[in-house]
Amino acid sequence: MLQGLEKPLSEYQLILHLIHQNDYDTLKELGINKANINFLEQFNEIELDQKISPLICACYLGRLEIVRLLLSNCQVDVDLASVDSGQTPLSVAAMTGNYEILKLLLDTGAEVNKPNTFNQTAFISCFARLEEEKNIFENRKICFKMAELLLHYGADINWIVDKSHGFHLLMQLCSIKMELNPKEAEINYQIIKFLIENGAQKNLQSLKGKKAVDLLKKHSNKEKLIELIQNSSQIYFYGRQKNSSRGLQQHQNQLKSRSIQKP
Repeated sequence: MLQGLEKPLSEYQLILHLIHQNDYDTLKELGINKANINFLEQFNEIELDQKISPLICACYLGRLEIVRLLLSNCQVDVDLASVDSGQTPLSVAAMTGNYEILKLLLDTGAEVNKPNTFNQTAFISCFARLEEEKNIFENRKICFKMAELLLHYGADINWIVDKSHGFHLLMQLCSIKMELNPKEAEINYQIIKFLIENGAQKNLQSLKGKKAVDLLKKHSNKEKLIELIQNSSQIYFYGRQKNSSRGLQQHQNQLKSRSIQKP
């Protein structure tokens, strides 16, 4: 074998490379809509995870037409998660702010409440857009627009993201103890406001019996948030919204009861 020649790409690497290059025509010529695309492969051109699928790659890069092409493959696993953080195509579309791709995946039947390795759903992932330094107002707009879309498709706004404490997202945001700068405080406030107005339960209790307002004790924006929580209520309702909080509260009460009965 001659030295200095590049090693030919494997079939899987070639598919990911073509997606990265946005080469729709070649992918179509290769018959990608009939090929096996349910694989996970390392791809160094994207710093997302150890191994990703073609659909995850396309969602991350915002390749809308390629996503359509991949979804036309009747064998595609729309929920196939990456290795090792467990990101699904839906969560990747949410965190990268690709609204059209997000809706396309939901229309195809993507599991809206499938969590990643950190127990975060796509609904929670979409708020990562608010941390972007560029296009602040546009990011805020797309973030809440995606969150509303996910709620329409059944996202659980009371999903327990922190199982060790029994916190849903509202509780988690209220329990922040670090000092927040003005921008961080405003983002925190706006998300909490959105959550309450869209159905997050203020009276849901953690494993230690704490409500969201009880967790504000050491929050740097405590006064404003107490006022917000006390004076705000749900104003938007979603017909398909799955609210598992009642069952969760019963489960948590059972856990407390068992701990009390232990000798």
